[in-house]
Amino acid sequence: MRAIDYLKGLPREWMPKSVERGIKSPSNADLKRWLTMGAITINNKRPSPLDNIELPIYELIFFPNGKRRTTIIKGGEIV
Repeated sequence: MRAIDYLKGLPREWMPKSVERGIKSPSNADLKRWLTMGAITINNKRPSPLDNIELPIYELIFFPNGKRRTTIIKGGEIV
């Protein structure tokens, strides 16, 4: 499964809000840009939007180096 497709399939309420366009759920373009910039870590890897990721997902982190770090899950499993 591609990284961008996986993120598009997650519930939007799990995502950090996009402050670039007001406080709204991120658009598909936001997700793609975040992946391209390396702002998302999936299972300790920073995939590009079209990279295949391996399931199951044990860790999903948005903005791992920033003040807005958001960890969705660590140690469990997101399918």
